Amino acid sequence: MNFKIWLVLVAAVVAAACGVSSVEIDGQSDADDAVADDAQELSTTKDTYLIARHDYRRCVAPLCGGYWVKDLNSTMQERYVSAFDFTESNLPAALYGEVTGAPDNELVLFGRLGPKENRFDTRTLLVKAAYRGMPGKTFTATDKFYGVFPSRIACFTTPCANLQTTRLNRTTGHTMATDLDLSAALGTLVDEQWLSSRAFSGKTVIAGRVVRKNNHVTVTASQVFVMLPDRVFACPVERPAKCPSGQIHAYERTGDRCTVPTGTCTPPGVCAYYVPSCDPGYRLVSWVNICPRYACEPEFLEE
Repeated sequence: MNFKIWLVLVAAVVAAACGVSSVEIDGQSDADDAVADDAQELSTTKDTYLIARHDYRRCVAPLCGGYWVKDLNSTMQERYVSAFDFTESNLPAALYGEVTGAPDNELVLFGRLGPKENRFDTRTLLVKAAYRGMPGKTFTATDKFYGVFPSRIACFTTPCANLQTTRLNRTTGHTMATDLDLSAALGTLVDEQWLSSRAFSGKTVIAGRVVRKNNHVTVTASQVFVMLPDRVFACPVERPAKCPSGQIHAYERTGDRCTVPTGTCTPPGVCAYYVPSCDPGYRLVSWVNICPRYACEPEFLEE
């Protein structure tokens, strides 16, 4: 047992003795990251996950006016890129503006540096995939960035550690989790079923912490970035049979943001006709299930 592992074990024992019920279990310290990243630069051959923000300097393009990008879970300095190149991505052209127009630090990209441009030696970023964060949400300087994927573990007891949690761009800090807490990343009336379905299908980047408490290992999100496009397939078009006189069709909203009939007819309810409002950056959607139902979804999603 080396000295570093011995120190970690001693710290865990001391924390338990002092009644600490929640501890971060990420596998590597920030100091270790700093040592590992001293000589690190963005790659022209290897795709990585990056956080992006706009360049507001005013000078001759392409020297200014592009973007600043930085590897996730890294202490490396930001790197300037003159533009995003989507030719190697599966992103529809209709969504390019949702990527290039994303607010600062609400955009995660997966890609690598492009070739040098002839005149100014600047580079573009070759984008393979793009993720937009929940509008109005943010992350802290101590948060780490994770990919969460369901595993094929068959559980016979609870809690069940069946969520594979991977610290992006790193070779350490991976663990199996039992729970996923998205509550801090949800705005007013945002559909948790939809956001959870994206997370559990591996189509998000999660900024937050991994903590152990009472035998549960929980991925606690501060911000969630959703892969674009969000809706890969069109919603089904169903025309239910006519309801008996005095009754109406009931509808439900699926995890794919589709409104579909439940197959039942119900009498109209005595409903409060209050129409809620959404936070900035979201739009209101509605459907009927006895009474009107509402949800707020990010405006950058396909309607």
